[in-house]
Amino acid sequence: MKKRYIIVCVLIIIMAIFFGRQNLGERSIKHVPLAQKGTMDLREWDFEKDGPVELRGHWNFYFNTFLTHEDFAKGVDVDSYMISIPSTHKSMDKIKPFEEDTFYGTLRLVIRLPKTNQTYGLRSEIVLTAYELYVDGQIKEMVGKIGTDQASAHPRYKVVNSYFDAENHTLELIYHTSDFHFEDSAIIAPTFGLAKQIAYMGEVGLGRDLFLFGILLIMGIYHLSLYWMRRKDASPLYFGLFCLFFATRMLLVGERFIPNILDLDIMIYVRVAYISVFLGFSALCGYVYHTVFGLFPKVFLKLAWYMGGIASILTLFMQIKSISILLILYFVVGFTMLIYSMVRLGMGIYYQYKYASGLLFGFVILSATFINDFIYELTLANSPSLIPLGITIFVFTQAYIIASNFSSAFSLAENLSIEKESMLLELKNINNNLESMVEKRTQDLQSALDEMAYMSMTDDLTQLPNRRSIISDLEDVAKLGKRFIIGLIDVDNFKSINDSYGHKAGDRALIAMSEAMKTYVGSEGIIGRWGGEEFLLILYQDQVEEAMIFADGLREHIAGLTFEAIDVSITITIGLSVCEDRLSLDYCINQADEALYLGKRNGRNQCRQAKR
Repeated sequence: MKKRYIIVCVLIIIMAIFFGRQNLGERSIKHVPLAQKGTMDLREWDFEKDGPVELRGHWNFYFNTFLTHEDFAKGVDVDSYMISIPSTHKSMDKIKPFEEDTFYGTLRLVIRLPKTNQTYGLRSEIVLTAYELYVDGQIKEMVGKIGTDQASAHPRYKVVNSYFDAENHTLELIYHTSDFHFEDSAIIAPTFGLAKQIAYMGEVGLGRDLFLFGILLIMGIYHLSLYWMRRKDASPLYFGLFCLFFATRMLLVGERFIPNILDLDIMIYVRVAYISVFLGFSALCGYVYHTVFGLFPKVFLKLAWYMGGIASILTLFMQIKSISILLILYFVVGFTMLIYSMVRLGMGIYYQYKYASGLLFGFVILSATFINDFIYELTLANSPSLIPLGITIFVFTQAYIIASNFSSAFSLAENLSIEKESMLLELKNINNNLESMVEKRTQDLQSALDEMAYMSMTDDLTQLPNRRSIISDLEDVAKLGKRFIIGLIDVDNFKSINDSYGHKAGDRALIAMSEAMKTYVGSEGIIGRWGGEEFLLILYQDQVEEAMIFADGLREHIAGLTFEAIDVSITITIGLSVCEDRLSLDYCINQADEALYLGKRNGRNQCRQAKR
């Protein structure tokens, strides 16, 4: 099992390196020039060797006016402002000569190029909420519709690649742009390079997005099908929903496949993109809750779905600018839940919860990419979106966990089927024997069945009633409709006894202790092994005070025993709860368990009563 887990981790690391290079690109170690005073000098830049360039730096911006190539050729008498690209709301606030966050204008950069005859390309992503691109006075692209007010402007988000030749080895880039909807002043630095390089970036990016979309779509449908066929385990349901929500988002971000193909309205685009994150995170919490069932409180799952549902409903009706504030609030709560989840998973590893380590590994990767993308949404100043990479790694690790879980369940069913076939074969052989052997064989079979029934209801080590038997006894007592007492007993520091004296000595001590408790309880109740070093006690008494005296006597009796090959006394801690007709057995057992752990936290070797 461990070897297979290591192999999966190695494959995931290799995939992370591959997709990481695709996401981040191969950066040249050469110093990348920056635009200064509206001009970028690339005359010494070798595009073949050094690759494309992000047009970062200071561009000229002319607020609330649309200027053309001819205007600049004649000379313009309009105030020019140097804005830093990439631009955010914070950086633009320092430059613009007014307080309003809605504006339009002309963005201009002159590029000086090497004296070679090349066809160049320009990759434009976000330039406010709508723009027209002019290269040397000729219009190349239109994204949305620019305007001078909200009524005349129509926002759109697209990733567009433009190709052109440079005359006189100088290019003039002019963006007529406007923002009357988002009010975030977001401008991502365009990427400039050879035409084949820009085309390659788009092809690789789209190929990556569609590949990851395919992975998530198949994973989502597959795991929803698993849940449809076996509804006992809800983890495939939530995992499948998580995959489908983020598969939808995969086509909206990155290369923006759906907005580019369908010319999707930006209002729909933004709302769907955010809702897929909100509901996807809720599905993720549901998956974690059910995969390590019992490690997380139920309120964790409820909080995740309430938070995702409320945020999604608000996103449908809030203005786009307000959604950005909602995103920050959601991130604060969501990131807190991520930290809490990782802490709980760490505890799960300590307490040996199955699959806790694999979940924690996936959560660390996913959290790192979520943080990266959140910072990118706010500042546009770090690496591109890493959520696709993080989700892919997470999906593969968790798919392996679910597959392991189903494999274990299938192996168990297979073994039971083999046992069943073996028993049927034996029965057929018995029926084929001579009549003289029928009675003897029937008696042998009955003996075997009696022994199996006894074994199924008896703990193999202590010969006390096992968990299944004691639950049946509990149900029988509860049916009488009378008040009775439930006690949970835990052997104090039993692990250290095993570690110090060996498991054989520990087993002998458990056997002796079980016999002593059975004798002490006698006809006052029933005692059985609950699991490990825990025992469950049923007392027919209905008075708590008498039950506490009885339990304390049992505790002192055990503390006074001596055990073979163990030179220290063994003590027990007991938690008691009152079970009445109006209370469920699960509730009573949980109350006794809480009282038990209260006693353990307060020094052990004591009896505690559950709080009413």
